Amino acid sequence: MSGDIVEALIRANLALAAAIVAVMLLRKPVRRRLGPLAAYALWLAAPLCALVSLIPVRAPTAMTFYQTVELTPKAVAAAARATQQMASLTDIAVWVWAIGATAAFGLLALRQLRFVRAAGRLTPLDGAPGVLRGEHVDAGPLVLGALRPRIVVPADFAQRFQGEARTLVLAHEDVHLRRGDATINGLVVALQCLCWFNPLVHLAARALRVDQEIACDAAVIARHPHARRLYAETLLSTVLTAKTAPLGCHWPAAGPHPLKERLTMLNAASLTPLRRKAGLALVALLASTAAGAVWAANPEVTPKPVVSRPVWVQKPDIADLDRYYPAQAKAEKLAGRAVIGCDVTPQGELHRCKVASELPTGAGFGEAALQLSQHFRMDPTLPDGKPAGNGWVNIPISFQPPR
Repeated sequence: MSGDIVEALIRANLALAAAIVAVMLLRKPVRRRLGPLAAYALWLAAPLCALVSLIPVRAPTAMTFYQTVELTPKAVAAAARATQQMASLTDIAVWVWAIGATAAFGLLALRQLRFVRAAGRLTPLDGAPGVLRGEHVDAGPLVLGALRPRIVVPADFAQRFQGEARTLVLAHEDVHLRRGDATINGLVVALQCLCWFNPLVHLAARALRVDQEIACDAAVIARHPHARRLYAETLLSTVLTAKTAPLGCHWPAAGPHPLKERLTMLNAASLTPLRRKAGLALVALLASTAAGAVWAANPEVTPKPVVSRPVWVQKPDIADLDRYYPAQAKAEKLAGRAVIGCDVTPQGELHRCKVASELPTGAGFGEAALQLSQHFRMDPTLPDGKPAGNGWVNIPISFQPPR
């Protein structure tokens, strides 16, 4: 199990890193030619490629061949040692990843909590239903939260932003809410926790926030084309906002360079609706093509040969059956049956067992059969000379109440 997790993490992060590098190279040219919204939508290719990398390519059953190998006792012992060492390393890797993901989640949660506490008590803003005002001057404006996002503005919002400037600020945050940017940022934070060891993911998270803000700026200017100058002055008046929340759409993005990018885009000519739609269509085509290429590069999963005539060198005895017999069924003297399917190791042991069926349902015979699987051991070589390892076996087990 741990080996599968490590393999999936490596494969997903390789696909994610390749997609991030491609997006980082394309985002600015796409923004200039196809608009800010297309550059923002381009980031969907990164998680899409990561998810597609986890979908295995199944090899055709008719083209599957199994190689016959000779297993000697010495070879079996060497394979057992190698398997145990690999299992130990993968277990350690999974624990390190889990601890790192938990620590990353804790740090981001602490940052969010500090920001919420620093904002102070949130009260409804006069004349703007649905907008909350913080107690301090550095509590926004932004969209705060992911599951239930709300617009939060600083305590001096009414004095700092008046007239049309106030309308522009609220229009900006309203675009964030309508587009679901808060939910997207929440998914980005989750990805940062899961891929805490990948520096490209954290770099991409910051670049995505910049593209998100620029796309939002473009939407506001499209609605208020006469207010470009006022909108730019409003951006400059909020540059001192320093504190950030992981779960929030920040306005403006932190740092002077993103602000310079935003001001530059305000001077760009607006695109026609047809060109914006063509840009989004092209981005969707690029993302689907990249995802298809990642899927095509996935390793093929060969169907496992089914061991139909296993030779058991060890099977559970009556004492084992009595030990794992479901307590309630034993008390009621209830008989049952379960079928489990298991992978077979090169040493003839069973692992990754799953319950295929059980009767009666819910009586616990399936779980009891899983416990009994540890007492089965198969001859590594089948009667026809083929190895039993790396195969699949179905085992029916009947349970009769003890007399």
